[in-house]
Amino acid sequence: MATVTYHFPGGVYPQQYTPPLPLFDYNPSFAELVDMSTATRLSTSSTQVLYGLGNGLKLKLVGTGFSFNASGDAVGGTISSIQVLLNNGSTAVQTISGLTLSLENFDDAAAAFDNWQLESWLLNKADTINGSAGDDDLSGHQGNDIINGNAGDDFITGGEGDDTYNGGTGFDTLNFQNAYGAATAFRGINLNAATGTVIDPFGFSETFQNFEEYRGTQFADTMLGSSIDEAFMGLGGRDTINGGGGVDTVRYDRDFQRGASMGVNVNLTTGIAIDSFGSQDSLSGIENVRATDFNDTVVGSSVSNFLRGFAGNDTLNGAGGADEMRGGAGNDTYYVDNAGDIVNESADSGAGTDTVRSSISFNLGNTAVAIGNLEHLTLLNTGNISGTGNSLNNTLTGNSGNNGLNGAAGNDLINGGLGNDFLRGSTGLDTFFFSTALNAATNVDTILDFNIADDAVRLENAIFNAIQGVGALTTSQFISNTAGVSETADHRIVYETDTGRLYYDSDGSGAAVSVHFATLSTNLNTTAADFFVV
Repeated sequence: MATVTYHFPGGVYPQQYTPPLPLFDYNPSFAELVDMSTATRLSTSSTQVLYGLGNGLKLKLVGTGFSFNASGDAVGGTISSIQVLLNNGSTAVQTISGLTLSLENFDDAAAAFDNWQLESWLLNKADTINGSAGDDDLSGHQGNDIINGNAGDDFITGGEGDDTYNGGTGFDTLNFQNAYGAATAFRGINLNAATGTVIDPFGFSETFQNFEEYRGTQFADTMLGSSIDEAFMGLGGRDTINGGGGVDTVRYDRDFQRGASMGVNVNLTTGIAIDSFGSQDSLSGIENVRATDFNDTVVGSSVSNFLRGFAGNDTLNGAGGADEMRGGAGNDTYYVDNAGDIVNESADSGAGTDTVRSSISFNLGNTAVAIGNLEHLTLLNTGNISGTGNSLNNTLTGNSGNNGLNGAAGNDLINGGLGNDFLRGSTGLDTFFFSTALNAATNVDTILDFNIADDAVRLENAIFNAIQGVGALTTSQFISNTAGVSETADHRIVYETDTGRLYYDSDGSGAAVSVHFATLSTNLNTTAADFFVV
C-alpha cells in the first residue's frame, strides 16, 4: 500500500525545468516521467541507488540491504521509497513511499515493462495518491485507491477497484477513458454527480467529490450532473447525459483522440445527438456544446447557449436565447434569432468564408455582436428587417420582406430578394443583384447611392430571360430616356432619367408591358456597361 506524493518544485511545470521537458505544462504521472530504458545507473550504496534518466531527471531508490554481484546486478535489498528528482539530484518532483519491494524484482520489472506497465506494477494495491498545489495528472491502478487532487486543475484516472476520489479545489476532471484498451472493462459508467457515486467500467462501486468534468468510455455511459456547472464527455457508445442543475457542457472535441472521424449533429432542443463515432446520444439539462474539428451541425435550445464548432465547415444555430457561437476555422454558417446573440469568428482560430443567417436585423460591422471576419449575411423569414455589412467584401441577401441593406465598406454584392427593399452600397465597387420574380407592386428595390463609376447591376438570366446571352448588356439592349419606354425591338432594360426607374421590357417596342423592378437616382449617365447578365 504505497503513497504517491506529487510535488510542485518552485511552482513551475516540467517545461520550465532545467533541462526542460517541453511537452508537459502540468505535473505528469510517474510513467510520463520515468523511462527506465533510457536510465543510466550513476551510483550505488547499501541504502541508495541513483539513476540518470534520458530526460534529464534523476531517479533515486531508497531502502536497506542493497547488494550487487560482480556484474553490477542487484541481488539483495528492499526498496522503501522511490524518488523522482530534478537534475540537481535533491529537489523532489514525485515520491512513492510505503514500499516493501525487492530491489532485484524492481530491476527485472524495469527491464521487462514499459513505462505504464512499470507504474501499474508499482501501484497494484490499495494506494494513496496525493496531488500538489499545481495541475496534476493522477492515475490509480488495481486495488482500492484513494486519489486526492488537492489544489490545481487535476486530471484523475482510477483503475480496477473500489476507489475514492477527491478533486480538491480548481477545475478537476474524473476520467474513465482507461476502459479503452482494457480487456477487463466490460460496461459503460453509471455516474451520479449529485450523490458522488459511480459504477466504473470494471463494475466496481466508487465515490467521488469536488469534480467539474467527467469523461466516459467506449461503452454506453449514463451520467447525471449535480447543481453546479459541469462538463461531460461521453466518447463512444450510446450515452445518456443529464446535466442536472447549473450551466453544463457536452464535449465532443477530444473524440478524435479515440479514433472518431466525423462531425457531430447535436440538437439541444430535441435532446438528440449523433456523436463523432456515429452513435446516438441522449442529452438533457445541457446548455453548451463543444463540437469537433470536422463538419458539425449544432442546434441550441430556448435558453442561452455557448456553441463552439472549432475547425470544419460548421452550422451553429442558437435556437432562441442569447447565445454565443464560435465557428473556428472553416466556412461556417451561423443562425441568429435574438438581439443578444454573439457571433465570434475571431476565437478558436477562426478563418474561412462565413455566413450569418438572421431572422432579426443584423450588422456585420457591430463588433459587440459580430466579432472577426464575417463575409456574408442572409436575412430570413418575412420580417421588414435590415442588414449591414462590414469592411470586407460582403454578400448581403434580403428576405421576402421590405429590407434595408447597406454594404458599408468593401466591394459588396447586394441582393434584396423579394419585397420593396432599400439598398445602399456605400464605399467600394458594389454590385446590386436582381434574381427574384418581378412584380411592380411588391418587388421593386431602390438603390440609394448607385455610382456609375464604381457600381454595377447584375441580372439573373432565369428572370430576365428575354435578354439573349450572358455578360455585359449590349448597347442595343439598353435605352435611357425620359419616357421610360423602349424605342426598338431590341431594348430590354430601360432607364427613365427623370424618375430614376429601371424597367425590364421583354419584347422592346412590342406590345408586352414593361415591368418596373428598381429605382436609381435621377439623371444618371447610365449605359449598357453598367448592367450584366449572369
